[in-house]
Amino acid sequence: MREEQQDLNTDQTGPGEQAPAERERKSAFHEKEISCSNCGAPLSYLEGEAIITCSYCGTTTMLAGLDNIITVDSHYMLTPELNSGAAGTALRKWMQKGFHKPKDLPAAASIGDTKPLVLPYWIVTSRATTNWHGQDKKTRTTGTGDNRKTETYWEPVSGRFDEEFTWPVYAREKTTEFWGIDMLEPGKTSIHPDWGRFFLKLGGSATAPNRNLLEGTVGFSIEKIRDSGMEKNLVNGQITQERAEANARSRIVNRHAKQAESRATTITDCDTAVEVEKVDLVYLPLWLMEYSYGGKQFKALVNASGGEVMAAEYPVGKLARIVNFDILFLIIAAIFAFMASGGQTPWAWAAAAVFGGSAVLYTVLRTINPLRL
Repeated sequence: MREEQQDLNTDQTGPGEQAPAERERKSAFHEKEISCSNCGAPLSYLEGEAIITCSYCGTTTMLAGLDNIITVDSHYMLTPELNSGAAGTALRKWMQKGFHKPKDLPAAASIGDTKPLVLPYWIVTSRATTNWHGQDKKTRTTGTGDNRKTETYWEPVSGRFDEEFTWPVYAREKTTEFWGIDMLEPGKTSIHPDWGRFFLKLGGSATAPNRNLLEGTVGFSIEKIRDSGMEKNLVNGQITQERAEANARSRIVNRHAKQAESRATTITDCDTAVEVEKVDLVYLPLWLMEYSYGGKQFKALVNASGGEVMAAEYPVGKLARIVNFDILFLIIAAIFAFMASGGQTPWAWAAAAVFGGSAVLYTVLRTINPLRL
């Protein structure tokens, strides 16, 4: 595909020029300057930014407060391996997988705007242990004959579970400044099916896994960023290490509280202890991609290091809609047929025929419908 052969990792600017988005971003804040603690080069940054990477030697500095400048030693990156064309290929391979996607999506999708990003993340390596107590609501039958009755009672339950994390905290204030960034946190919905107007929107979504973003990292190298052509798209951080750690602790506690709630009818006590081993700064190279299919626009976030689709939207195909519709209507038809088989509700046979026939008719109409969606 022609669009996949184009290198879209710049915003059509000449040497030394700033991209329009960068000019607009800088015009909204006061630009400041300090000297690199390693090579002495001038470091320009915007008011509010606290994590600054030198574009000359790659040293990263953290502004922890007034006149408090700290060199970040634990500073890594995932090496950008994919150019825009390779990222497009990875996205099309992802389109081939999944029952809910249209069969012709990989071939029919047209990839449009492709934006490179090199974004700072604090990776909080930690272990969380939760002890919980609660009660389960249960029922039991007592007595016999006319004295037979069902009563409700509560049974005490408790448990313990733990998880290990390399929890990602986006090192900037606004997690929605780029599409998909807020979907990388473990447990967040990251894959979004577009059902359109279809009313049975069941299945097809996925949540971000508890992935290890430290796996495959190397020491930060500004040369490798330059070689990838992503240097102009390297973004400074705004959140300090201490804030990132506090953020991760809070999010992990919330995650474990929700997990505990799913293990009992009601939770009476939930205590989570989070032990942080270390906090590393990692630059994550990404491709923010847009593609069109069936007259609609969709977005995807592709890891430029390994080609993983980390967040995405996609259209739902006809087959998934047919299956959802047929399962629901055939279940309803079976219920009415069961009622009719008892002989007390003969009208239920007609209801069973209506719902069963609707499933067959919908299948036929959707199969012959020339529209993809």
